[in-house]
Amino acid sequence: MKVPLGKLDTERMVPLDDETVTLVERIAATRTPGRPLRHPRSGRPTQFLFTHHGRRLSQSAVRKELTRSAQAAGIGHVTPHQLRHTYATALVNAGVSLQALMALLGHVSAEMSLRYAHLFDSTVRAEFERALDLAKTRIGTMPAPNGRPLIPVTATTSSGSDEWRDAPAIKSRLAGGHCLRAPAQGACPYANICEHCPSFRTDTASIAVLSAQRVDTEALVVDAEARGWIHEADRHRKLLARLDSLIEQTAG
Repeated sequence: MKVPLGKLDTERMVPLDDETVTLVERIAATRTPGRPLRHPRSGRPTQFLFTHHGRRLSQSAVRKELTRSAQAAGIGHVTPHQLRHTYATALVNAGVSLQALMALLGHVSAEMSLRYAHLFDSTVRAEFERALDLAKTRIGTMPAPNGRPLIPVTATTSSGSDEWRDAPAIKSRLAGGHCLRAPAQGACPYANICEHCPSFRTDTASIAVLSAQRVDTEALVVDAEARGWIHEADRHRKLLARLDSLIEQTAG
């Protein structure tokens, strides 16, 4: 993402991870198109990503929405600048170099970034991707404010309902159990790899297991769609199609 003039009037390029790019593309594809607005710096007609009643979002509107989201999440008052510090701190804690941090934040001197890190030698892109993956993993293991885990670990409640299927997490139904991952971690690349493998074989004794897996997977499609996780819903649909094929072949 190109930042033409940032906090310190420095132009820079900031890498984006796949989740952010997907979210931006989804917003651009689903938002109501409006007339181009005059860019405040260049004066050229521009299509802005976020508008409200035909106008660009103001700083106060962004702060108001951030405050509302923070209150809903139960984390108190949050400012946009705090997000910048959180972003930098998470990357530094994961080992990003000072050079990479300076480039990402638009700092013009090392002293401005020394509050976050010590000096190491590496490239911006490689450090960003490595540190971001590690930061996401650490975020996924942090406890919630009430002290309970972010992801419920109890598979079944006293009423018999599957609590894990309702968890606000990336979920996968496996033939012998289930997998829960924090949204920041993304889906596991190995989830359901066996079911999709062309060498996978099953028999009539496993139809009941596959059928139970299918029921849960169908519920996970609905859950993912409700949370706006389009790629997750598509992932579960592919497993549904594969399970239907396996069940049909085995039963036939």
